Amino acid sequence: MFRAIGGHALQEDLAGALVPAFRAIGASIGPDGRHVVYSTGNRVATAASGSEIARRVCSDHFAARLLKETLLEAERDLGDGTARLAVMAGAALAAARRGIAAGAVPERVIAALLALRPALDEAFAAERAEAVDPVAVALAAGAEAELARRLAEACAAVGTAGLVEVAEGQEPGLRLDIRQGFGFDARPVGGAGLDAMGPVHLIVANEVIRDFRSLAPVIEGFARSDKSLVIAARGLEDQALHLIERNRQAGVLKVAALLPRDAGPRAAEILEDLAIATGAVLVSDHAGVSLDALRPAMLGRAESYRREGSLVTLTGVAGEPERIAPRLRVIEAEIAAKRYLPLDREHARQRHARLSGHWAELRIGARGGAGDAVAQARRALASMRSARDGGVIDGGGRGLDRIAARLEARSAGTGPDATARAMLLAALRAPGICLRRNSGAAEPVRTAPVTDPAGLSRSLLDVALSLAGRLAGLEGAVIRH
Repeated sequence: MFRAIGGHALQEDLAGALVPAFRAIGASIGPDGRHVVYSTGNRVATAASGSEIARRVCSDHFAARLLKETLLEAERDLGDGTARLAVMAGAALAAARRGIAAGAVPERVIAALLALRPALDEAFAAERAEAVDPVAVALAAGAEAELARRLAEACAAVGTAGLVEVAEGQEPGLRLDIRQGFGFDARPVGGAGLDAMGPVHLIVANEVIRDFRSLAPVIEGFARSDKSLVIAARGLEDQALHLIERNRQAGVLKVAALLPRDAGPRAAEILEDLAIATGAVLVSDHAGVSLDALRPAMLGRAESYRREGSLVTLTGVAGEPERIAPRLRVIEAEIAAKRYLPLDREHARQRHARLSGHWAELRIGARGGAGDAVAQARRALASMRSARDGGVIDGGGRGLDRIAARLEARSAGTGPDATARAMLLAALRAPGICLRRNSGAAEPVRTAPVTDPAGLSRSLLDVALSLAGRLAGLEGAVIRH
């Protein structure tokens, strides 16, 4: 059965669907790794981030689904802060409901919120500090002390243009590798190839190689001269694969044959990056270069080759800076163009860092909760990057409280202006209220400086107010009962 509802009944229905999620997420904010416990089948598990809690507690009600989808999108786009976003949205929605119940028109409230943006910009600018302590930012994002320290070490090593990659490791503990040279992800083809060689020459082909044809004497020459060869292509099959395997099994050819781990256009991008990084001429029908036209001088070069799992690293690559620099600018344009496509954006960032040689890899040892630690590290990295780019405000809700005080000192206005102002002030103060409530103190005890990224905080606030405005402005809905 379905029925249409509106007005006060609709707002009460929304509150009934959303309050359990807001309460659960609000309870997770605070020190000492607070989390929510839930049951799944016969197992008890925990969730710490706002998005993960929403996955577990949100019902199928349309408003609860909207909250969950908003938090998941924010996690993909912003990387951290979904719990703060949820409590901000809940506080703003409650203030909006009170104002609308008193007669404020939702459309005018939304317009009044937009009119407050310049004053909000000024207040954030007044609280913003340039100096960034990356460890404090990581701690505020929920990272444990040792993890925060290693993340800060990694970020300092790669610089502002670099990238820190986080993954689960096989060994206990934290392993930080500051990488040098060009890297890409690939899988070996054929028999077990060598995992380390140097120096190496490279054949790079954005094609499936089935027959080396006129290049076969060159490969045989590598075998006779005891030189090392890396072949990276979309595929290696038939006679070409047999030639490589025959020489390798005879122990006369030091070779590694690789296929990019990615497929389709991404594989083509990686192969083009590899060719530019090593100074190779890319074999490609699209570029008009056939395998038959390839000569020894057209092969790429690197001082060393190493493969660890799927990660291939080449150091001392011979690519010309005049070719690498334009390629990096193209990738930078891709990062900007894909800013709303998180997976594509991160793939482009990874390519940029690995081509420029500024990257590090942090592996978190396989143990109970390793997956949670990886997610925690990635959230902390997102906060650290935001803080580096846009500065910080005082953490623990204090910076947001002071921004609210600056705005509260201005004229309150009436009607929709007053409601918009109340929504903004409630959203700004909500994280501090949750922190103080969860810590059981009027002011949470600080064992170390805590800061929040200013840009991230502002983005979370904007999304929270947008969500609250959308829900408060609903005039009617058809629901199942």
